[in-house]
Amino acid sequence: MARAASLGYDVVGFNDDWPDWKEAFLHPKQAQGIVVQLAETHPELEAQPPGHWPFPSEPEDPPPAARIVGLRLVAGSAERARHQWEETLGGSCTANGAELVFRWRESPLRVVVTIEPGADEGPRAIEVAANRSLALAEGPHPVLGTAFAFAR
Repeated sequence: MARAASLGYDVVGFNDDWPDWKEAFLHPKQAQGIVVQLAETHPELEAQPPGHWPFPSEPEDPPPAARIVGLRLVAGSAERARHQWEETLGGSCTANGAELVFRWRESPLRVVVTIEPGADEGPRAIEVAANRSLALAEGPHPVLGTAFAFAR
């Protein structure tokens, strides 16, 4: 949180109600159109909130899993994208044409930023991969409201 604040972001929504979990957020107006969650975990403390809901068991014969690969978004400049994803949030960046790909050592997810000067900044799609056909149409999902794209 201190690094984000020192780099010009307003940190909002801080919550430290549980000893094993703390979170705060960067406001989407400052974070290229998305809510960025900053989280700190301490699993060794394992506090369970009142009314804790256990994760349901897996179905007997589940289909092959689909996985979320990451997020695709647009930024107005490479400098803004690098400031947010590399400098503030510690991602490592590789350039791929007009795209910057950010990854984190502890995470399987990536953020792919297309640089489009003058475009509205913000998310474009959640990237997914699967070894089966998925019924995902072009454009926003009718229930979830977000667009999905297959990983390239």
